[in-house]
Amino acid sequence: MYDETSRQIVEAPRKSLALGTLTPALEGEYGAQLLSGSVQVRPVFEFLRERLDENFTPEKAAQITGVPAALIEKLARDVAGAGGVVNISTSNWGKFYHGDLIERAIFLVFALCGHMGRKGATFSAFPALTPDTALGALERHGHQMLLSASASDPRFAAWKEDGYTTEMILYEYSKQAVAAGSVGLTAMVHFVHGGLVELAERHKGWDPYLKRRLGEYVDEALDKSWQVVVPPRHKEPRILFQVGGNVFRRGRGSNQLLETLQRKLKLIVTVDWRVSGTGLYSDYVLPACGWYERTSTSMLGSSQSPFLQVNDRAAEPLYESLSDWAISVRLARKVSERARERNVLSYLDGSGRERKLDRLEHTVTCGGLYTEDDEEGVARDAFLNTGNVEQIGWEEFKQQGIAAYTGLGTAIRSIGNACDLELGEPLVPLTWHTQKKEPYPTLTRRLQFYIDHDWYLELDEHLPTHKDCPTAGGNYPLKITGGHARWSIHSDWVDDSVILSLQRGEPVALISASDAAERSLRDGEFVELYNDVGNFRIQVVVSPGVRPGQVIIYHAWENYQFDGWRHFKSVMPAPLNPIGLVGGYGHIRPDPVTCSPGPTDRGSRVEMRKAG
Repeated sequence: MYDETSRQIVEAPRKSLALGTLTPALEGEYGAQLLSGSVQVRPVFEFLRERLDENFTPEKAAQITGVPAALIEKLARDVAGAGGVVNISTSNWGKFYHGDLIERAIFLVFALCGHMGRKGATFSAFPALTPDTALGALERHGHQMLLSASASDPRFAAWKEDGYTTEMILYEYSKQAVAAGSVGLTAMVHFVHGGLVELAERHKGWDPYLKRRLGEYVDEALDKSWQVVVPPRHKEPRILFQVGGNVFRRGRGSNQLLETLQRKLKLIVTVDWRVSGTGLYSDYVLPACGWYERTSTSMLGSSQSPFLQVNDRAAEPLYESLSDWAISVRLARKVSERARERNVLSYLDGSGRERKLDRLEHTVTCGGLYTEDDEEGVARDAFLNTGNVEQIGWEEFKQQGIAAYTGLGTAIRSIGNACDLELGEPLVPLTWHTQKKEPYPTLTRRLQFYIDHDWYLELDEHLPTHKDCPTAGGNYPLKITGGHARWSIHSDWVDDSVILSLQRGEPVALISASDAAERSLRDGEFVELYNDVGNFRIQVVVSPGVRPGQVIIYHAWENYQFDGWRHFKSVMPAPLNPIGLVGGYGHIRPDPVTCSPGPTDRGSRVEMRKAG
C-alpha cells in the first residue's frame, strides 16, 4: 500500500488488520521502483471508481435493471446512511451463472458503507454451526487435529510465524484434502462424468463473454490441478451410493445425467426412507427408517440456527427398514466377511495409506463399542463429546430437543463465522476481523475485491461488475426461476396425497397474465416447456405475482410426477462458468464447501406452448 503518512509504498501488516500509524491512500498516482525500472502505480480504489463512472452510473444501471435511476440512488443513500444493514445470501446466488459477481457486488456495498462485523450490520453467505465432536474413529475434535499438526507438521510453526490464524490453518488442511482427492466435489462429477461440459460445448453461443472454448478452460484447470474430479477424468465412475441424496431429481441437466452418467455406472445403490426418483433408477434400495423411528443428532450441524437438535425415537421402524447406522454396520460387516473369504485384507487409498478391509466393522463400531442396534449410543456419545455446545445431560437434551452452541468450534463449516458466541445473544459474524483485527483468510489478508488471477483479468472480472445471464438452453424469451417448495421439505413430502390436496395435485409452473395471454393460455391448462436441450409437460398457474418473462417452478417435484419421467430440470443445462474452476491463487482453491463450480439453474431460457 502507499502510506500517506510516510509517503512511500510499504508492505501491509500481515499479522493484524490494525494499521497503527499507517494511512493507506485510496486515490492518486505514485512512483514505484521495480527491479526492471520505475513505474507509476495507483490504488485499486481508483480503478473501481473509474469502472463505476464508466459503466454503472445510476442512469446506466437503470438501463440494465429497469429500475428508475432516482430509485437506485435513493436505495444507495438509504443503505449508506442506515445505522446498520444485515443480509444473508444463503444458497440463492450460487444458483446463478454469474452469482459470484452478484455476491461480490453486494459485499462491496456493505464494505463501502461500513456494515460489517457489528451487531445489526453484517453480511453473511451461508452461516452454519457444526458440533465439534470426538467419537473414536468416526470423528475428531478440530483442536485435536490442530494439536497433532502442531507436533508433527513442520509447516505448522512456519504458518504461525507468518501470521496464519487458526481459521487459515484449518482452511489450508481442508483445501489440501480436496487436492489429494480425499474429498470429492459432487458438481465436478456432474460436469466431467455427467456430460454437462460436452452439452455446453455443443452450444458455444450461450456465454458471449468467453474468450475460448469451455473445454479448454476445463482442461487447463484439471491439468494444473486447480480442480479435482473423483474419479479422475480418464477413469469412468462405476458405483454410485446415494445416502439420502437424489441425484437424478436434484441434478440440473437431469436428462443429460441419465444419458451419460447413469450409463457409465455398473451399480447404483440408494439408502432412503422412501423410493425417490433416483431410487427408481437404482439397482438396490436399502430401506432406512424415518427420522422419528430412530434417535440421532446431526453431525453436520445446522444452518442459520444457534442450536444443535436431537431426533428422539417416537415409533418403531416399519417393516424391514433400519436406521442408517444399522445399515452402515451391516455393510461394514459384510465387507469384512468378504475380505476374509477372498483374502483381500487391505488396500491402499488415494493417498497411499493402507486401509484394513477385514477390520472395517471393527473400525466403524469403534472396536465393538457400539452395536448395530445402538444408534442412540452413537448419538449420545457424539453429543456428550461435543466441545462447543452447552454442557447438559443426554436425557435433558432429549427432553429439550435442543442445546445451544457456545462457540464455533473448529469445524470447517462453522469457523468462517469468525466470531465468539454468547448465550442469549445473536451471532454476529466477522467480529474477529473487525474488533480483534485478525486478518481475513484471503491472499491479501483483507476483504479482497481486486483479483489479479489471469482468468479473472481475461474475463474482465478482476473487479466486481455486471454481466447478463447467458442464454442457457437457447435464445428463448422466458426465464425459469424457482425456490424451495412451500408444501414439502425438499422432495420428502412432494408426492404425499394429503399434501398434494393443498395445491393442484401435481407439478405446476407459475406464469404471468401477460405471458399467458400472449400464448392464448388459461389457468389450469397443460403446456409443453421446451428449449434446445429438452422439454417436459406441466400444468400452468396464471398468477399476478409473477413478472412477465418469468416462469416459476418450485424445486421438489420428482421425476415420476412428469409424463414420461421428463423432469423439469431436463431444460436446465447448467453451463459451467470457468471462473468456478479457478485455483492456485491464495484463498481461491477448492475446499469441501467453497471455490469449486456448482450447477446453475436460475435464468435457464425456455418457451412454452399448449400441450398436444
